[in-house]
Parts: sequence; structure tokens; C-alpha cells
Amino acid sequence: MQQHISGMLNQNKTTLLFEYGKWEPIEQPKALKQILKDIWNQKLFVDEEKELDEDAKDNRYQPFLKFDGQEIRANNFVGFIQNGDEVIEIYPKVFKNLDNAKDNKELMLRHIFYWFNYCRKWKFPFNKASLDTIDIKNFPELIINLIANQFLETVSKQPLTMYQQVEEAMQTPRGSINFKRYINNSLSNGNFQDIECDYEPFLFDNKVNRIIKYCARLLMNQTKISDNLIMLQEVIFIFDEVEDITCTVYDIEKISINTFFEEYILIMDSCKLILNQQLYSNNTYDLSQWCLLFPMEYIFEDFFAGFLEDKFSVDWDVKYQKSEKYLALNSEGKDVFNIQHDIFLTEKSSKRKIIIDTKYKIREKDFKKGIKRGVAQNDLYQMVSYAFKRGCTDVILVYPNISEDINGFDKFEIESCFEGKEKINIYAIEIPFWSQLGVGELDNRLENVVNKILGSIINNNIK
Repeated sequence: MQQHISGMLNQNKTTLLFEYGKWEPIEQPKALKQILKDIWNQKLFVDEEKELDEDAKDNRYQPFLKFDGQEIRANNFVGFIQNGDEVIEIYPKVFKNLDNAKDNKELMLRHIFYWFNYCRKWKFPFNKASLDTIDIKNFPELIINLIANQFLETVSKQPLTMYQQVEEAMQTPRGSINFKRYINNSLSNGNFQDIECDYEPFLFDNKVNRIIKYCARLLMNQTKISDNLIMLQEVIFIFDEVEDITCTVYDIEKISINTFFEEYILIMDSCKLILNQQLYSNNTYDLSQWCLLFPMEYIFEDFFAGFLEDKFSVDWDVKYQKSEKYLALNSEGKDVFNIQHDIFLTEKSSKRKIIIDTKYKIREKDFKKGIKRGVAQNDLYQMVSYAFKRGCTDVILVYPNISEDINGFDKFEIESCFEGKEKINIYAIEIPFWSQLGVGELDNRLENVVNKILGSIINNNIK
């Protein structure tokens, strides 16, 4: 039976966008643009291994939305942006041409949760099963509801008491004496009796519970649904003896939790979602401006890598973002032009190697009529150079499906003019990434597609 999130305290104004979709009017473009610049400047979305171009280094830059006067258009990020009572929800471009897509947010959100269920790099502390008991209507409130449920179920069933490091000046020594602090704080001030000690009492008032309580207060001040408010108030009540302090994502990074408390590890991931993308104001518990944004190119790549690891790791060694090689040597003998293909497969018995590169691109409906089959020339050049450097003759380009019916693969042969006469085979395949019928059969359909292409490559019977 579904739980209907009810009791709206104050209705938000929602603007729904699709990646690279239509322009839509917005009430406060200047304020919104500044919020997005602040988000980008926190460097939450920057890949440390990739060098930023000059535009991305500009403090006026933001990659999330395009602005044209009073109108906005989405780029390649999916999620939501909330500024006071104004909410912008952005959904994947794979759905933008579906009939009544805007009226079926539940379908789109279930797909997003399904993709995140396989993601490894982009951690999302929920899975598609989390939605089975919820009637989905509002993206931000859905996230608050899931987090509130997670908080309440965990802290009420398994309260966490742990050792908390304390630094304190005492007249009776306890734990270990910190002589450096004792010299600086006590001896230098003539307070010989105040001995600086470090000790770890077993406390309910610990760093983990303080972070959860702080995040619960943030969400409690943000939600406009009574059901969410009630759950968060219960969490605050359970933590009545826990100190109220302001926390940041850096506090989470300093914490080590025993794997026995797996639920609290997931809770810390939820707290990161809140604190990573919170824009601070003068009000300690203000979360009126916050967002949850994910770059879809990385989600598509991360999803497929996770799926392969989960379903095919028995027979295949799956390497994600393999990047230890360089394409060339410069005149000084130094490696240049690092190659970083998305996924590298090695068949465990035959040692057959396959490079996989994900392309989050929607090809034209009639791409089969074109001689290039919707494959960009630059993508083909890139794969040839990767295959040459890896000594790998098989490359797969992976695209999301454009309809319910999955198009068959296309093969391109690149024949070498060197004496070895080796051929590089590049296969462009379409995978079932979404379905109007829901996510129920996607696992089986995707596994069948991958089994077919990998089996055919290994058996050398693709023509």
C-alpha cells in the first residue's frame, strides 16, 4: 500500500525542465544565477583528474542553466534547485519527447533511483525499493521524506553510542596528558593545576548524532509537508540530549564508523547530500536555498560500469575509468595526453580485451539510414587512438535507447596499413536505459543485450 505524502503547509511554485529542452520563464533570474555560481564555486562537480578550461575557472561561470533575460534552459544536469518557494526540477532528456512526460514525474524519478542503484562514484543513499511505499509528487519533498524516514527508522531502532574524543583541562588526570597544550595553556598562564587531557568517553552525544540532528533541523525548516515535519520532529526529540552545533561536510569526512553500523554509514551519505549542496546564510538553520544536481553523462557512465560489475564480474575483470596510460611522448620524453576510457573489460579465461565508452547522446530516430549510423566522427577517432595504444582490437560505443524497441548494433572496421594488418572493430550498441513501462524489466533486458554483444565478440561471429 502506498503512503501518500500529504499535508502541504505552503505550496511551492515549480518549474519543470528537461536537459537541453525548451526555454521557460523564471521570476528571479539574477538571484538564481548567483545561487548557481555559488554552487559551482564550491567545486562539488569538478573532476580533480581533469583540467578545467578557462571559462570554468571564471568565478562568474556556472554550467547548470542557460539564461536569456527572464527565461532559463537546462544543460546536462538533472535534479532540483530550490530558492525560497521557487523550485526548478530538471529531468533527463531521454524522456523529453514522451507523451505527457511532464505529468509522469513518478516514472522519471523511479528511473533516476534505478540508475543510482548501480552507481559507484555518485553515491545516492537510497535505492529504487525506497519508492515503493511513496506517492511521488515533488522532487525536493520526496528527498526530504526519504531522508527523514531513514533518520527516524535508524536512530529509533539502533541508537548510536560511540567514543567521543574530548580535550579538557582537568585537575585530576584522565586519559592521556597533552603536554604541548599543557605548556601553552596552563604553565604559561600560571595554572599549574589545570592538566590538559585527551580522553574518549562512551557517549550518546557524539559527532555522528550531532551531524544527524543538525541536518534534521535544516530539513525541518525546509519542508512544507506535515508528514515530513512530524518525522523530523521525532528525530530531534530522540536527540534531546545531543548538543546543537553547526556542522559541515568536512566534519563528516573526519568521522570513521565501524562497518557494523552500516545504517549510520548510509545516513552520513544522506547528510553529505544536504551539506555538500547547502548554501549558507546568516541563519544557522536556513536551507531555503539548496539543490541536488547530478551530471547525466557521468550518471550514464557510472550506471553502466556498476551494472557490468554487478552482473558480469564472474567472467570479466571490470576496470572503471582506467587512466594509467598516455597517448604520446613529447620531445622531452615525457608522457602527454592521458587516455581515460570509461570502462575496460578483460575476459578472465581468454584475456580478450574490450574498451567500452559510454555516449550519453540521443541519436536521431532515423540514424540507421545514415552511413555513419549516428556515430560522431570525433568519437570514432578517439576510440581508434585508445585501441591502438591499448593493443585492443574491440571497442564498444554505448548509447541510450531512443524508443522501446532496441536497435541492433552497428559495426565499423578500421583496417591498419601496417604489415600486421590488424583490424580494429568498433561496435555501436544501444542499451535499454529507460522504458515507458517502468524499470521492472530493465535489468533482464539490459543483461540480454550485453550478453549478446560480449558473447559474439568472444566467439568472433559478428559480421
